[in-house]
Amino acid sequence: MAPTTLPATVYRLTGITPTVDAMFDATSVDRLAEPGVDVAQIDIAGAPALLYSRQLPTATTGWCASLSQLTGVPLGLKRQDAEAVLIVGVGEHVYGIGFGQGYLSITDAKETGFGLRCALRVTDPLDVRDVVRRALGGISRQDSTLVPGGIPIGGIGLRDHAELVKKLGGMIRASDLGLSHRKTVSIEGADGLRLPIPVDPQPFLALLHRLNEISEREVPPDFERLEAIQPVPAGELRDRLNALLGDGLRGHGDLRLQVVAPVDLADRHHETRSYRIKIGSTALVREDLDLDDLRHRCKVQYCLDPVTALRDGHVEMCADRDGKDRIAGAKAIRWIEATVSIGPCIYQLSDGEWYECGATYVESIRQRLHELITDKPELEMPPWRLGEEEKNYNLRVQDRLGSDKYVCLDRKFIRTPQHRRGKGFEACDGFTDKHTLVHVKAADSSEPLSHQFAQALVSTQALSSQPEARAAFRAKVAEFSGGRLTVPEDFLPNKIVLAILLKGKELTPDSLYPFAQVALVSMADTLRREHGVTVDVVGIPAEPARSKKAA
Repeated sequence: MAPTTLPATVYRLTGITPTVDAMFDATSVDRLAEPGVDVAQIDIAGAPALLYSRQLPTATTGWCASLSQLTGVPLGLKRQDAEAVLIVGVGEHVYGIGFGQGYLSITDAKETGFGLRCALRVTDPLDVRDVVRRALGGISRQDSTLVPGGIPIGGIGLRDHAELVKKLGGMIRASDLGLSHRKTVSIEGADGLRLPIPVDPQPFLALLHRLNEISEREVPPDFERLEAIQPVPAGELRDRLNALLGDGLRGHGDLRLQVVAPVDLADRHHETRSYRIKIGSTALVREDLDLDDLRHRCKVQYCLDPVTALRDGHVEMCADRDGKDRIAGAKAIRWIEATVSIGPCIYQLSDGEWYECGATYVESIRQRLHELITDKPELEMPPWRLGEEEKNYNLRVQDRLGSDKYVCLDRKFIRTPQHRRGKGFEACDGFTDKHTLVHVKAADSSEPLSHQFAQALVSTQALSSQPEARAAFRAKVAEFSGGRLTVPEDFLPNKIVLAILLKGKELTPDSLYPFAQVALVSMADTLRREHGVTVDVVGIPAEPARSKKAA
């Protein structure tokens, strides 16, 4: 018996009038305007539609030459694919569905989050199978939770106002979509909605009409918080955020920039051998995607407006090292994540949209900072002298406290099988007789503090999980303390101290730079959750400048 449905991803397209002429003008571009593409004007149960199709030429596989080199066996393996794109006008909307490699042609016109919007309105909140979320405000992180047997949304562990849900999947009643081939079906919603589509014209058109209706429903109460974080709308605030992003791309301002993979492309990373950066008229191919490459292309092509460069440009994932065998791609703006603060508010650019980290999230950060910054430190850090180098400061702390109480380990690197690149890792700047790891930093912006927090995270993780690292650390402590400090065989980190000199001001939860606030809380929570390690933050006073008369 022939199947009555076909698995497909349905996208809703924006800015297109649902007429044949308008749909043709909007979609007959880029790949769909290339030689060899056939286009047919058709009618699906009374709805205007276009069908693009083509047979792609044979091509050598991207891995063939490398495999020949490895094995010594000459190979000339070929592959061939095809693609089709169906464009349908339904009511006031236009839908697009790609078949084969046709999904590569449905990019710029997609309505952001349409599939997720539908999924949130039909999925049973007690039977969620798949959630992908992106962390807001802190270290760039995308987490995926897959529960084939289903789980209530409350069991996923989402952090309100701190995580942005980008994809959700689950089982729904087939009748909710007007389908009758079985009782339940699986759907997955992100920008597109993955679901079984009928192969008969009338039920297919009825399904698209049903999606129009579903997208306008009220979100169920259990899912309301998943839609609580909305993009910043067009207006003065978004213009200001884009201006700050432009400054950051030029290397100015206190703004954190990171390269990320768009949510819907993250699972293709393992297939990727190169990235094709197309910003302006010239394409750049790189084996790894680097922030500096994106910045450079922006500066070259749009000196006055790098944000426009990102929104106009594309980054493509390719299966070969030459950037010719395209896997997938997205606007260049979606490959960058930025975090910026305006007053007490923190905003994040994610997948090309600006989001505000909610007031609840900001307040939770502030409360954690009050817990972390202690007024009863284990160590009373001496004042930092004007112009003093970090290493000299750490040596002076050792001299003041005695090497039986504190040993300076600044720049004493440890190499292990997991940390053999470069110099290795720095365990800490100082180690106390109470077995506390001390990390010291003087900073006039968030960047040096981000380095300090990253060092503390990496070193604590290494010492917690790698016996080789602990053995090397014990040897370093014994060597540089002259045997006055020892590390027990069963040592595991249980406490670290972050000692910070904020240049020109006293360290408080409010004076700490906004990005440093978020990064600090993220790091401290990670160490507490994964290793049971306590983090204390102490301020280092600046030594008062002596007057010329006193000097």
